[in-house]
Formats: sequence, C-alpha cells, structure tokens
Amino acid sequence: MMEDIQTSDESSNRIDSRATTTVDNIYGVLVRKAIKTYGTGKNTYTVLQGLDMSVKRGTVYGLLGASGCGKTTLLSCLVGRCSLNSGELLVLGHEPGSVNSGIPGPKVGYMPQELALFGNFTIKETLFFFGGIYRLKATFINSQCEFLSKLLDLPPCDRYVKTLSGGQQRRVSFAVALFHEPELLILDEPTVGVDPLLSHSIWNHLVRQSTEHGRTVIVTTHYIEEARQAHTIGMMRSGRLLVEDSPENLLINFNCPTLEKVFFQLCIKDDGKNPLDGGTATNANDSNPVAAPIIHSGKPKSTLEHSIYEINSVVTEHPSSGKSPCFKIPQLSAHRIGALIRKNYVLSFRNIGLLLFTYFLPALQAFLSNVTLGHEPTGLRMAIVNDELNINQGRVCNYTMDCVYSMLSCRYLRHLKDNIIQVEYKNVSDALEAGRKGQVWGVVHFGWNFSKEFEMRDSGGDALQLTNISGSQIGINMDSSNQQIGVFIEKWLLKAFEDFVKDFRGNCGDVPEAGLLPITFLDPIYGQKSTSFTEFMAPGLIISIVYNMAVALTAGAYIAERKQGLLDRSMVAGVKMPEIMLSYVINHFTVMVGRTALVYVVMLLVFKIPCRGNVAVAILITLLQGLVGISFGLLISTGCDDEMGALLLSQASFVPLLAISGICWPIESMQLYLRKIAYFMPLTYAIESVRCVFSRGWGIEQFDVYAGILASIAWIFSLLALCLIVARIRKFTG
Repeated sequence: MMEDIQTSDESSNRIDSRATTTVDNIYGVLVRKAIKTYGTGKNTYTVLQGLDMSVKRGTVYGLLGASGCGKTTLLSCLVGRCSLNSGELLVLGHEPGSVNSGIPGPKVGYMPQELALFGNFTIKETLFFFGGIYRLKATFINSQCEFLSKLLDLPPCDRYVKTLSGGQQRRVSFAVALFHEPELLILDEPTVGVDPLLSHSIWNHLVRQSTEHGRTVIVTTHYIEEARQAHTIGMMRSGRLLVEDSPENLLINFNCPTLEKVFFQLCIKDDGKNPLDGGTATNANDSNPVAAPIIHSGKPKSTLEHSIYEINSVVTEHPSSGKSPCFKIPQLSAHRIGALIRKNYVLSFRNIGLLLFTYFLPALQAFLSNVTLGHEPTGLRMAIVNDELNINQGRVCNYTMDCVYSMLSCRYLRHLKDNIIQVEYKNVSDALEAGRKGQVWGVVHFGWNFSKEFEMRDSGGDALQLTNISGSQIGINMDSSNQQIGVFIEKWLLKAFEDFVKDFRGNCGDVPEAGLLPITFLDPIYGQKSTSFTEFMAPGLIISIVYNMAVALTAGAYIAERKQGLLDRSMVAGVKMPEIMLSYVINHFTVMVGRTALVYVVMLLVFKIPCRGNVAVAILITLLQGLVGISFGLLISTGCDDEMGALLLSQASFVPLLAISGICWPIESMQLYLRKIAYFMPLTYAIESVRCVFSRGWGIEQFDVYAGILASIAWIFSLLALCLIVARIRKFTG
C-alpha cells in the first residue's frame, strides 16, 4: 500500500514538473486574481481588483491605461517591490523574491517612471555602479557602454547625467535597464516627455529585443496608439484588465480604426459593472469569460484548455500572497556593498566644498566651545561705597603694609581680582540704583568705622558686642539674575577677604591662618583645586559634537534617492536594505574617524584640556557614540518622507539630549525620576565614561568606563534593528 502511495506521489510530482516546465517555457508573467489595497479600515483603497494577466515569453506586452489605474502598482508587484493582498503571481516561473528567482535581481531590467539616475555621475559611472551590483566584469561594461552609445545615440560616456537633455537622460535610463541583458524588461512609461521620433525608435528596439533575443518586455503607457507595435495589449481601468489581445485582433473584433476607440468602447461597456464581479480580462470578442491568455487564431480549443489547466494548476502551487511579514535579515553581498560604498564616496567627493565644510565643522565647533564656554568672566563692574573715605573728605586710600588698623577697607579692596572693575559711589542709594539699571553687578559697602570695629572684633574676645560685629562687616548687595556671574563674584570677594586677613595678620606678627574659618580644603582626590568648568564640559562637548554631526549628516541619507526613484531602482536590481544601511554606516564612519581626530587635537593639544587616563579608551567611546548618531540618523531617514522632516526631527532631538545627558550640568542636580530618564539617553553613560577617563584617569576595567562602551553598542544594534523594522513596515525592502 505504501509503495502504491509513493508511486502515485512520484507520478504526481512528474506531472507537476512537466506542467511547470511547459508554463515556464511559454509564459514569462502570470497573474491570477490579483488584489492590492492600501490603507486600513474606512481609508482602505483598492488599487488592483481581481486582475488577471498573461505575458508570453519573447513578446512585447503593452499595458495601457490612464494615469492612476494601477499600472505602476502592478509593476511594483512584478519586480518584488510590493506584495499582493491576495491572488497569485509568477514571473519567469518563480514567485518574485523567492530563492533563485532572480527577481529582484539580475533577471529583470527595470526602468521606472522617474528618471532614477545620479545627476553627479557620468554615463559610464552610472553603468559601472549597476554593473557592480550585478557583478559584471569591467570589460563587459565597457563593451556594453560602447554598444549602447551607438544603439541609443547616447552622448559621450564622460558626460555628467545632470548636463544631459531630458531625452538623453531617458535614453541613459533605458540603457541602464537594458545593458546587463536581462530576461525580462519592465519599462514604466519610458516615452513620457520624449519626442515622437525617439519614442518610435524605442519601440522598434524593444520589438527587436523580443524577436531577436527572446526577451520578454512589458511596457506601460497612457499613449495608447504608440503601442501598436506590441505583440499583445492589455487595457487597464480602475485596477482591472478589461481586455488582453493582439492589436490586430482588437481593431478587427471591435471594428474600430484606432486603439483609442477600442479603449473607449471597453470603458462604456464596463460602466455600471461591479468591479469585483467584472474584474477578469477577456479576449476581444468576449467569448471566453475565463481569465485566459491570448488566443491566437488557428489554435485548437483543446490545446488552449490544456494550457489553461496547466496555468491554474501551477499557479496554485506558487501562492504569492497571504504571507505574514518576515523580518529575517537577508544574506549580504560583498560586491553589492562595495558598489554602494563607491557610489557614496563618489557622490561625496563631487561636492568637495560641502565635504570639507562638514569635515572641519566639528573641529570648528570644538574651537568655539572652548573659546566661549567655561572661562572666568572679566570686566565685571562693582559699585564700591566706602564710607571710611567719604566721611573724611580729601582723604585717599592708604596702601601701607604696616600693622595699622586704619583704612582697612582700602587694604581689602587691593586684594580683589582684576576681573572686577571697582566703581566708586558716594552713597548706597546711588549705588543700588546703578545696580537696578544694570550698570553694575553689585554693591560693596564699608561702614565709616569699619577699621575701628574690625580692630575691636579682632581683639575684643568675650567683651565684643553686636554693634562691633555689624560695624566690622562688609555689606554686599548682588545682582543674582545671572547665577554664574554671581558665583564667580562671590568666590572672588571671599578669596580677597581670605588674602586680606592672612596679609594683615602676617604683618602684625600673628599666625596668618588664625583669622580664617577652621575649614581647609586639602589636595583633591581627583583633579585640581582650581579645576575649570571647561574641563567638566570637555567630555560632554566632544561626545555631543561627534554624535550630533553624525545624526545631522545621515538623517537625510537616502531620502533624496527614495524620492527620485533611485532607491527603488537599486533594490529592483537586487540590493537589500541592510546592504544600503551598511554602506552608509561604513562611509560615514570613515569620515567620522577623521572628524573625531580633529576634535581631540583641538581639545587636547590646542586648548590643553588634561586627559589623565588612556586617550585611546576615550576615542573608542567617542567613535562608538558617532556610530550611535549614524544609526539614529538612518532611523530618521527611514521614517521620514522628505529632507525637511528629517532635519526638523534631528534638530528637535538635540536640545533634550543637551539638557538631560549631563553635558552642561551635573545629572545629580536633577530630580530622581529625571535621573532615571537621563541614564536611558544614548549619550549619558558615554559622557560619564569619558569624563572618568579625563578627570579621574580610570581605565576600561572600571564599571563607569566600560558601561559607556556597552551602552553605546546596545544603542547601535537597537537603532539599526529599528531601521530594518521600519523599512520593512514601510515597504522599502524587497
């Protein structure tokens, strides 16, 4: 019994194999009951409505219809750029995108409706780019370039595409689809905007390709009469194929002088029908309601029915829809990645001015940041009201070094830093008014008996009264609207008093430190007593500059290519989305290495920012953060439809990261819930790690250092994975 079943299965397999071979030899494209919709819920729009289509191998098939009838969508499904919601689809005997189908890939030559060429490439460079994708040898590409130049009357191959006329550019686009000698040519409105003479030449060449070389050609157009040279014509309307037959049969059976009249009659006949009930194509005399291939005159009916049976049996074995989306990463190709990398470099170096600007911009940002941030303010005007001088008219400050309790206010003022400009006022009210008008940053007031009361305070002991204490105080009113300036002035005033006391007591033969607070700051554990704010900011500045430049330069990475149809054309040629992303990562990373080196040269050598640890560890963390920025930029590019949206999104992310990542201000100053959010940001751990290397001299064995490395790697892989998922959802992958 088992042997009988096995024999039956083998027999069935042989029958299926023979049927598949027969259909593969006859038909290049088979479409059955194709339905394609966009949108969800009430916004669902059906583009293809139960469409049937049969294209014989070695023929030219003219797909006619008005703009918006679904021609381009159907072609996208044929080349594997879209998938049907339901229905069956075979191209060259395989489901597009299946293993060994060659579609997307070298078996198809695709000319989209858009120009889809790199304007900054020469004709030869354009062919070499696609030749690199197809892994063609240079000798073959050169010979094809010479052959196609003569055949299509192309300009010299060293001409840039952007310098060509519209007709010349269309011919170059046609050459790109043709030059690798594919089995299937799919041309989406190749004659749009082309003069009639060139249009006639293109159609003649397509016929020669089919008859002399056995290539299958599908051409879409809404110029109906130009398709008379096609072997078969399919007329589309509202996502359905109304008829499918030879031009001669259509003209005879509909008794019309032109194909436009035929199409007009079909549209009148189609009006009022239910699109889902009348969605199958018929032959010209409408005698066969089954979605059948073209019926050539003289073909026996039994042979036709057998072909239909074979088609239906094979197609049902190759369903092309209803599959759940697969997020597996396809196998990468070194030669395709190499072609993409070379393309990116060529495009970059064609605009050398912009390249140099973006290359040196991070170094310029680092320079400006060090020049403007973290330094002590200078030229700060302070109002000085010294009643010791005002009460004694004509008296001047006595700068004696003796141990004399006289004019101690002047002696104190001598110790103020030169950063403070002392402006004398006669009374406190005038000085305060100057502060309210913004003319000074504060008021320093000495009482008329400051020196006398200071002496009483210094020697009074337990007999000291409250009036002696208040009289010996220096009254200070500050403009605290600027906290940083206020902190600097307060620090300088206190330091001046410390120096004044030590100087005076030393001259009096006393212990200088006896008059100071019983608190002393010894040598710091890390850093120096006079560590500038610039040193604190330096790691954050380095990381943020490299990161944000990476985001800005990759945020619009392939948006322009996608809008111009270049991305679609490359992916129909077989390029995968991970290969495109990897090529951009490699290109931008190599440039980023040089930019990072310049930033470190400016920071460490020009401005002498101390790095007490291993510089190589800090550079490693910085480069990883650059990769995080590149990955985030690619995610923005994948999710946005235009350059303006990508630019706005990249810039919108800058300020929150600047505020919350600890670049300019310690994270410890934030609320506890904000600290948790801060450490979830991509820059935070990296900044803390580089700061530990710079200021503490820690190595990679410390948690606070290698945490930045691990966090950066995690962000890189997470963002790139999100890129692939978003691209898959938005149908950028094949």
